Amino acid sequence: MDIDELCLNMANKLVELKATNVVVLDIENKSKIAKRMIICSCNDNQETKHLANAIKDDYKEILPCLHIDGSFKGVWISLDFKDIFINIFTKETRLKYNIEKLWKDNKNFIEIK
Repeated sequence: MDIDELCLNMANKLVELKATNVVVLDIENKSKIAKRMIICSCNDNQETKHLANAIKDDYKEILPCLHIDGSFKGVWISLDFKDIFINIFTKETRLKYNIEKLWKDNKNFIEIK
């Protein structure tokens, strides 16, 4: 499975787990942290924690999670899968930080409905 297939698979899994506003960004030429970034929202910090744990566990055999940050409060959880970086926000936190604006000129993105 190549990186784009894996990202789409992960994004669809997040939607299946009730994440909203899921986007996949190709950041390979703009960042040194990863090749792709997935951003999604949840209703509250319990949902962000649930999603983070589910994704980490579901993909541990394919692509182990190297680092998780923000799981204590759960308003913004980042998961580092080396080439794929996932940000799971509460809706309010996503609006506050609006990290998509950093990539606004990026034409290589997919919004998962």
